[in-house]
Amino acid sequence: MKSVASLFAVTSERCTLEQIEIYDQVLTRLADMVEMEARAFAAVKIAPLRRAPETAIRRFARDDIEVARPVLQQSPVLTDVDLINIIKDFGRDHVDAISTRPVLSEEVTDLAVERGDKSIRAKIAGNHGATIGANALNILIEQAQSDVVTASALGGRTDTPDAVIAQLVDKATEEVRNTLRQSGHALDQSRMASAKKVAQERMSNSYWLGLYDFEIAWAKIRKFDQERGVNEPLMCRLALEDRFAETVACFAVLTGVSLEEAKHWLVRIDTEPFIMVAKAAGFRLQTVQAMLKVGPWKNRLSSQMRTDSLNRFLDLDAAAARERVELYLSTRQIA
Repeated sequence: MKSVASLFAVTSERCTLEQIEIYDQVLTRLADMVEMEARAFAAVKIAPLRRAPETAIRRFARDDIEVARPVLQQSPVLTDVDLINIIKDFGRDHVDAISTRPVLSEEVTDLAVERGDKSIRAKIAGNHGATIGANALNILIEQAQSDVVTASALGGRTDTPDAVIAQLVDKATEEVRNTLRQSGHALDQSRMASAKKVAQERMSNSYWLGLYDFEIAWAKIRKFDQERGVNEPLMCRLALEDRFAETVACFAVLTGVSLEEAKHWLVRIDTEPFIMVAKAAGFRLQTVQAMLKVGPWKNRLSSQMRTDSLNRFLDLDAAAARERVELYLSTRQIA
């Protein structure tokens, strides 16, 4: 088990789809045969890999916490669907591991805050890669009124509304108020610089593109297309399952754009190219809705931005959209 995991860790970026599938089968079978110490070793080796064996990763994520922790904390293979199910099915330790992931969507954050204890909530408040929605924020504000750690974490976030800080200063315990005032409603400068860096990274398209293995996803979808045929319902299902790389690959196959174009269009904040191509391809409204919530877009687009994108999709003339896309495909420049 240790040898196979170690070998895969150093060769994963050079492996083909078929080779990864073989590693996946071997690791998954061995996981049922070896002791926890060996599974934990293997989990540490493959947890950070962008190109990791999916079945083995999901098997480890639902294992004892010693095995699950590195995978839950690091693996980019796990989707929101995976994380939400694990939060629902497992106890405090698994939720605690998830709370430290470098990126947490609003939906995952909401559930982790709801199910987590005081310590987990404080960690999420201090996790600048976690998107905190209204529901989670209300719970964190309530805890912060009497907890210095949570209050300081919220004060140090670049996305915490000024009104929230004012509310804490007004209603919190004296200890919390003093801490916020003494720190200038923020954390120390080094941690603020760290928070600013995370915020800047999350504004970068390249940051999000680096989280996904598009090459293997492309190989999977092309293979599926040859065997059974790719269609819009498949793409919609993959989007609902938060399988972003495979959704991008399906989009490229169905629309005729390149994988490189597709992955850049489905990560950028400007959704116009995607909306134009989706209209030209005749995609259903339900499919467009699902795709606007997959991968980076679930973190990068606000509810209003999604609504605006859907309205543009509905308002577009299909014939005009097809004409513009045909022009683009012939000149690679949307008019």
